[in-house]
Formats: sequence, structure tokens, C-alpha cells
Amino acid sequence: MTLLLAGFGLLLLWWLGRNALRRSPAGAARLLRRTGGTLVLAAAGLVLVRGRPELGVILVLAGLWLLEGEGGLRRRWRVLSDRVRGWTRLQADLHRRNPGGREHAQADADPGTRRPADPGAMTQEQAYEILGLERGASLVDVRLAHRTLMKRLHPDQGGTAEQAARVNAARDRLTNRHR
Repeated sequence: MTLLLAGFGLLLLWWLGRNALRRSPAGAARLLRRTGGTLVLAAAGLVLVRGRPELGVILVLAGLWLLEGEGGLRRRWRVLSDRVRGWTRLQADLHRRNPGGREHAQADADPGTRRPADPGAMTQEQAYEILGLERGASLVDVRLAHRTLMKRLHPDQGGTAEQAARVNAARDRLTNRHR
């Protein structure tokens, strides 16, 4: 099947080149390069899908060379190498700022859930005290107090995980009373 597609592509290139050459030689060359580059990139995609990355990379480079010429390929190479150099500079800068961070990066490879420890059993009085409510507060008051405290004590807002866990436990204790 691949040979049949390649033969069809070559036949199409020959026909396009022969007909375009009659009109203008410069236009024919441009048309052949565009069509050939597109066909080679399509073949590269087919080869990559079939599991041959080494041949696919060679075909991609050939297709880019046909589409953009040698100057375009050099320009793409410079852009890619500049990005790689920028990435290595960033890594070096981060390592310079925190030299010990890299050694401990894999220390906790499987952290599991990042939930804080269970705050323990809590009485209703303690829950009211944590949320800053009077005994017998309504469900709406409990939810409002919880929301207000979490805006201040959430770990993303500068609070600690333990504080947030205690506020959540207090809310759970009081909302279970209302169910």
C-alpha cells in the first residue's frame, strides 16, 4: 500500500511538473517543491503512525527542506536550539537559587493524598467556637461562617492545612446536626 501511494505521488509530481513547466519554469519549481514537501510530510505522518520514528524524522526534515528551503530549515533549527538553550539556562538558574532542591526532588515520589491528618473528634461546642458562632446557629449561618473563615485560612491564601482541616471538621460537625 505504501509503495502504491509513493508511486501515485511520484506520478502526480511528474504530471504537475510537466504541465507547470510549460507555463513558467520558476512557478513549476515552486509548485513542485510545495507539492513534494506536502506529500513527503504526509508520508512522514504515515510512517510515524506505523511506528517507524527514525524514518519519520528523516522524512519530516526532507519535507521541511522542500517546503522552506535550506534557509528555512536553518531558521527553524536556530529557533529550536535557542529554546533548548533557554531551558537549560532556566534549569541552571533554578539550581543556583536552590542548590539542595534537586537532591530531594524524588524523596517523596508517591505522596499519596495530600490531605492533612484528621483533626480528631470534636464536640458541638468546639465547632461553634472554631466558627465563631452562637449555639443554635442556623445552617445558613454555619455555611457563611465557614466560607468567610476558609477565604482567610485556606492554604492557598496563606493559611495552613491544619487550620483549614479544623474549620472543615467544624462545618461537618454542625451541618450533620442539620441533616
